[in-house]
Amino acid sequence: MATHEPPAHLLSRQIESIRRQTHRRFVCLVSDDGSDPELFAGIERLCTDDSRFVVSRADARLGFYRNFERCLSLVPAEAEFVALADHDDLWHSDKLATLISALQKSNALLAYSDMRVVDADGATIAFSYWNGRRNNHTKLGSLLLTNTVTGAASMFRRQLLDDALPFPPGVGPAFHDHWIACVALAFGEIAYVERPLYDYVQHEANVIGHNPPDAERRSGLVHVLRRFASNPRLRVRNTMASGRAIYIGDVVRLEVLARTLERRSSGRIRPDRMADIRRVARLSSSTGSLGWLLARSARDLRGDSETLGAETELVKGIAWRHAQTARARFRRIRLGGPAGR
Repeated sequence: MATHEPPAHLLSRQIESIRRQTHRRFVCLVSDDGSDPELFAGIERLCTDDSRFVVSRADARLGFYRNFERCLSLVPAEAEFVALADHDDLWHSDKLATLISALQKSNALLAYSDMRVVDADGATIAFSYWNGRRNNHTKLGSLLLTNTVTGAASMFRRQLLDDALPFPPGVGPAFHDHWIACVALAFGEIAYVERPLYDYVQHEANVIGHNPPDAERRSGLVHVLRRFASNPRLRVRNTMASGRAIYIGDVVRLEVLARTLERRSSGRIRPDRMADIRRVARLSSSTGSLGWLLARSARDLRGDSETLGAETELVKGIAWRHAQTARARFRRIRLGGPAGR
């Protein structure tokens, strides 16, 4: 469990839900990321009467991505399974037992479940996380582009950490669960439990919340071209305005993730999955990767794919990058001409 400034009542409720698990043999490692001293003392008080809870604190503020990495680095070698926990959710009593069973009944490296989305008072917002969006745990190309495996819903075999640690460089909005899921599907299989095993609590302090899909983002290439034709100048202007953020926050982030997987492959990844990894590793430099993105976007006629139209957004970022390269080249040519001497 990674913590930072946890709402006291939600943390207390979450710790109690972990204590009530039907699977009793566990250790809960709690890594605190520089919470206020008073709040950290509260975390220690909540855990002090149960030896299964081990609390430690990072020396400096890490952010949730590196804090989860720190916590996972503390997992003992003799552990068989590892589950991730957020400090503000509410586990159902059979969460650990059900995920262990899912892993034991399969050869999967990782298993994850659905979740019930609730507000801070426990009122249901959605009975399933997958309202208005497709789930995916079998297509590595899609998973590399957009994560569908939520960390707090997951459990994986301890051996996965041999390939997952250390995490890749944190470029843009890097997410620990996306990286872990991609490692699991690159080197093996992922199992899915088709029922909620915990309540995903939405509140003001959420780092990441549950948002309904945006209709504009979900549209496939056909819909994008129709919008472009209706007002080309506006669409070009909007793409250039958002392109830099998409390039840095998404394109480069995914390239770094895929290149890290490629370096750690050691010939152990299936050829078809390695092909997807290489495409994503070269998103901004390969015409083949660009064609792959465009083809994926073009087939999304309904705009409800498992990637929520991420391909189209990535193309915008890549277009921005090439536009900047062309602009810089044009400036050099101008400066090198007679007028620039």
